[in-house]
Amino acid sequence: MTETIHATEGDSAPGKATFITALPVTSMFVDHSYQRDCDLKRARHMAEVWDPQLVGVLDVADRGEHHAPRYSVINGQHRWMAAKLLNKKLHLAVNVHTGLSVAEEAKLFDEIDRNTKALTTWDRWYARRAAGDPTVREIERIVADCGLEITQNPGDKHVQCCTTLERIWTRADAEVLAKTLTLILDVWSGLPDSMNAAVIEGVSWLIDYHDLDLNTGRLGDAMCELTPRQLRARGSTLREQGDKGSLPILVAHVLTGLYNKTPGPGPRLPRIELSSKRGAE
Repeated sequence: MTETIHATEGDSAPGKATFITALPVTSMFVDHSYQRDCDLKRARHMAEVWDPQLVGVLDVADRGEHHAPRYSVINGQHRWMAAKLLNKKLHLAVNVHTGLSVAEEAKLFDEIDRNTKALTTWDRWYARRAAGDPTVREIERIVADCGLEITQNPGDKHVQCCTTLERIWTRADAEVLAKTLTLILDVWSGLPDSMNAAVIEGVSWLIDYHDLDLNTGRLGDAMCELTPRQLRARGSTLREQGDKGSLPILVAHVLTGLYNKTPGPGPRLPRIELSSKRGAE
């Protein structure tokens, strides 16, 4: 690989430019505020079967002469890591993007990956977070206010079902999401499966669907009758018995039955109807 510049500046917005050149691998780094972790096993295999003709051109962002290393790898981190493992003196052909903020880098990473390979839910969430996506920012604020953290790592105070949280936020609103998480923490904090996707969404359905008819104190008393794991199991049993609906809806059906058997203020609650205009995704 030579250091020859392969192309000159292309079309770009004011203050921004792109050009192709060759850069030493030691001048590059990966920003994990929006990039997923590198799969070292994959990178090592790529190094073992290294073929310069198949490397292609990486996308990097120029962070400026005062940043060391200077170039942030936007697209091609496994190829970069493989080259680095193979020989730290190697140079790689890169498409250099200048004038980008970190948020713009994250947005470009998302756009490139959407067109080249399937991203995981977490890849997209991290990229949207770094890009300042308002929906992600609001959901993470609600979760943090409850003393929780959205992360793919397991833990008592960790919420891993980011897609479910966004679905609740979109279907209902921020208040329903906050009430759901707060109630679950009050009743089941620290119990296994308390932050399970079906459990969270099932509770949210009751809070959202029944609105003013629901007494949350009575619902909390009803929830105390089962652990989250038992609740999920009963929802699965309803499915085996022929009840229709997604697991969150079946969880909501179980909770409705428990609620109606629990003494407390408020009327009995009807089951959530799949044919209702609210829907039951």
